[in-house]
Amino acid sequence: MGSEEFQFVKSLKGHLLLPTLLLASFLGFTGIVLLSTLLVDIASSLKVPIGTASQLAAVSSFLFLIIGFVMSALSIRFKHKSLFLFSVAIIGVGALVFFLASDFATALLSQILMGTGDGMCSIMTYSLIGELLPLEERGWAIGLIASTQFFAFAFFAPLSGFIESIAGWRLIPLWFIFPLSIACLALGLLVIPSKPRQERPPLSTEYSQAFKQIFSNKSAVACLVGTTFFLILSAITFYAVSFYRVDFSVSPTTGGILSSFASVGGIFGASGSGRLINRWGRKRLAVSAAFVAGIFAILFTFVPNMWISVAFWLVSAFSVAMMGTALTCLVLEQVPEFRASMMSISITFGGFGGVLSFIIGGLVLNLYATSFQLLMIIIGASGVASGLVVLLFAKDPSKTRLPTQNTA
Repeated sequence: MGSEEFQFVKSLKGHLLLPTLLLASFLGFTGIVLLSTLLVDIASSLKVPIGTASQLAAVSSFLFLIIGFVMSALSIRFKHKSLFLFSVAIIGVGALVFFLASDFATALLSQILMGTGDGMCSIMTYSLIGELLPLEERGWAIGLIASTQFFAFAFFAPLSGFIESIAGWRLIPLWFIFPLSIACLALGLLVIPSKPRQERPPLSTEYSQAFKQIFSNKSAVACLVGTTFFLILSAITFYAVSFYRVDFSVSPTTGGILSSFASVGGIFGASGSGRLINRWGRKRLAVSAAFVAGIFAILFTFVPNMWISVAFWLVSAFSVAMMGTALTCLVLEQVPEFRASMMSISITFGGFGGVLSFIIGGLVLNLYATSFQLLMIIIGASGVASGLVVLLFAKDPSKTRLPTQNTA
């Protein structure tokens, strides 16, 4: 780790870097939490079926396919700080459009904006961790970043249900998401260091080098395929509340509370996985968690008792969080010299998995009488498939490096 980077980490701005990235990650999940918690109400307001309304989330995931390839080039050419700030600003604009949405087309536009911002923000958040933090601290930091997804469900889901009950869902983006984006934008502007631009080879040359190194690496490709299956598994978080709304007839507020229960498991899984990564290794933890998450993702919709079902969902959420953290750490270390490009392409593969999950979800829920059980069998099987791909074909290159070595 260079002296300049060391001084930054020890400075006040260095101490504020991770909280800023945590806030940005939380912001990126607010849109999907809102859709997940109030999908039934949003569908009714926009006068479309639940399965059709769920495609709002599919739009965001589809954008990840495009954003990943675009960002793999932009992250080479432009400053990471500028890309990070731009992504946060787009999320805020998308929130305003969602507030104004009176029909499905406008809601789609809002998700295009928020999905674009979320994809860029996710890539830059992990890239900044790899660039500015030493290797031994990255697992812990990524674990905390991963926990924000579940914290968003634990905190923002019940809050959304409460606000919806007194003022309607449209005010949630205006009262919460937009102000949060302004705060995150201000922090990012003050905290993230702006490194001077260096002389680089032509973009086409460097971009082709990045692609060649990534796609000629069998382990890196395995991680990308595993990420695709993992994102299908992650859809359990999106559909779970709607399952309880339909099968157990719970209210929006109760649905938000149930989501917060399961999210506690996710918070502990993500935040605790950082320590386990250093002890067990990225690959072993990712594989073990994938199998557990996939099995319990299937089981929780077949339990007739709601509280036992929620307990099973909690176990699955705990394991999904652990797997996501470990897999992200594994992806981040595959090609260190093109870390941002690797994360961008990973986002693309993840976006493809997200698109598949929502397309499958929409088809299953519309064609098979809202059969969440069939949907969760598909989602759970994808988790197991992700674990198998990583187990058989991926390697952990960080094991060949010294613990204190920084290759960013």
